[in-house]
Amino acid sequence: MKLASHPDLLDRIAAQYALGVLRGGARRRLERLAHEEPAVRAAIRRWQDRLAGVAELQAAAEPVDKVWCGIEARLGWKAAEDRGATVAASAPGLRDAGGWWQRLWSAPVFWRGAAAAMALVAVLAIGIGMHLARQRDAAPAEVIAVLNDGHAQPAMLVSWDAGARHLVVRRLDHLRLDERQVLQLWALPEGGKPRSLGVIGRVPQARIALAQPPMEVRTLAASIEPPGGSPNADGPSGPVVFKGPVIHSRP
Repeated sequence: MKLASHPDLLDRIAAQYALGVLRGGARRRLERLAHEEPAVRAAIRRWQDRLAGVAELQAAAEPVDKVWCGIEARLGWKAAEDRGATVAASAPGLRDAGGWWQRLWSAPVFWRGAAAAMALVAVLAIGIGMHLARQRDAAPAEVIAVLNDGHAQPAMLVSWDAGARHLVVRRLDHLRLDERQVLQLWALPEGGKPRSLGVIGRVPQARIALAQPPMEVRTLAASIEPPGGSPNADGPSGPVVFKGPVIHSRP
């Protein structure tokens, strides 16, 4: 399959690569393709550029002197500073007796620096939180299978969302279904009967709750079934329209 011919799929996989959620064999295969195909390199670079500025929320703002003067006056720093200057003028040796740390503690510049440092920490914390939230929203899942249609074209992308413990199924096809038809996802173990993973319905994207990802099987498939799923306990009752291997990228 040539990823450059499927821009939607390439964009999703490039996003997962840039975020670091594409791992193992799938990541290595994409890196090999990036060396061979300029379109793949460009897609990865676009996502890396998008994510590079996440922490740069806004330019730093310097408070005006009037704001700092008001804070110092309310905290009593102005009065303490004036008294200290008077005492220092009458007894120069008294300031040294208190030690350098006392002078630093009472200096307004120390508190300005501390306030600026705390503001920077807050901005960084917000930036990291937004970055993690965007990671979850943009591409929270690891691709585990790409199902093809009868013409060997990608028709369905199946990912595993480890945080929510869901299979995320995205349709890439243009298959038309009527009101009496839905899609159902199946795990096809080697030497065993098909096992239903859940009904997808007719929506372009669905989430299926699972305890574990179906990494123990070799193939996933989707069939057309009546509403509610296949009435056959042994497997699909309708035609299997999409099928693809599971990407065993985990060690």
